[in-house]
Amino acid sequence: MATSPREVAADLVQSPQRIGDAFELVWDKLNGWLHAFILLLPNLIAGIIVGLLCVGAAYLAGRLTQRTVERAGRRDLGHVLGRLVYWFLLLIGVLVVMTIVLPSMQPVDLFASLGVGSIAVGFAFKDVLQNLLAGLLILIRRPFKRGDQIKVDDIEGTVQAVETRATLVKTYSGRLVIIPNSDIYSRSVTVNTAYDIRRIDIVVPVGLEVDLTQAIEVIKKALASVDDILDAPEPDVLPWEFKDNNVNIVVRWWTKSQRTYEVKTRSQAIQAIKACCEAAGIAIPADTKISFAQPDFVVALKKDAETQQKASRGREKELPKPADSAAAKLAPIEPDERNDPEAAKPKDGALNKADEELPR
Repeated sequence: MATSPREVAADLVQSPQRIGDAFELVWDKLNGWLHAFILLLPNLIAGIIVGLLCVGAAYLAGRLTQRTVERAGRRDLGHVLGRLVYWFLLLIGVLVVMTIVLPSMQPVDLFASLGVGSIAVGFAFKDVLQNLLAGLLILIRRPFKRGDQIKVDDIEGTVQAVETRATLVKTYSGRLVIIPNSDIYSRSVTVNTAYDIRRIDIVVPVGLEVDLTQAIEVIKKALASVDDILDAPEPDVLPWEFKDNNVNIVVRWWTKSQRTYEVKTRSQAIQAIKACCEAAGIAIPADTKISFAQPDFVVALKKDAETQQKASRGREKELPKPADSAAAKLAPIEPDERNDPEAAKPKDGALNKADEELPR
């Protein structure tokens, strides 16, 4: 007569020396698992078929979304949306497969557990989700696109791609910088190629003796010789300020917005301005220094100081040196109020009298 597993377990507890009963219990356990697996096998086959169909549907939906958005000229946005659609449908497929394989699990329980898990995932991957949302907003609002030249803080270069986590920028020195999307979305970004043209400014100093009308004409002629400087809007040559005994002339022109045109026009404009100014006899200062005229009393003070120094040197030679130099004491130096304006003191009552004369 066959015994049940409970009876065998009870016998093992009562008689642990019966090794054969232990093997029989293990065999019954494995047999039960095999029986359960055979009963679950149709569900597994159905789950695998449904899972493959879900993967194929998710892939096709993602590709269709990506191509549809790319046709509207939004390549990066299409890539991001296509991946999001793919992973969303794949998650739905996993939930469906789990309900097929495990019929006792209800979809409501799965969504409830998913909601609790999403909170934990949100706290764990806060920065990742923040960059993802910032990337979506950047791609939807599109303040810049692939190929634009932007500047973020000290980073300046060409946008290579806008991904879900970061924006790839290739600097002008040929290095790749990965900037998190949250940093770009929360900071000021300068898009140099947002418009077709932009303005370049330089400062040309000339001496005070230069005829400004002639200098303006010469500089305009120099700018006209540079090919990449646009004729409309016209370049501006504006005398701007007096500085360091010179007149600073601000020279402004318009060119295409790409960085290469700024570099080329700036270099060529400086060369042309220098050559034209030299040909016209307009001197561009090589070094600016400020000189102050000295008043007569300062010159007189210097002469008196030199005379006193010569006289003191002569007396030092005539006077004998003291026997004990350590005991000799130097007399305190009193400033000469007649020759030192900073040491002069007002007379008694002069300050009060001057204070009374001030208007109230």
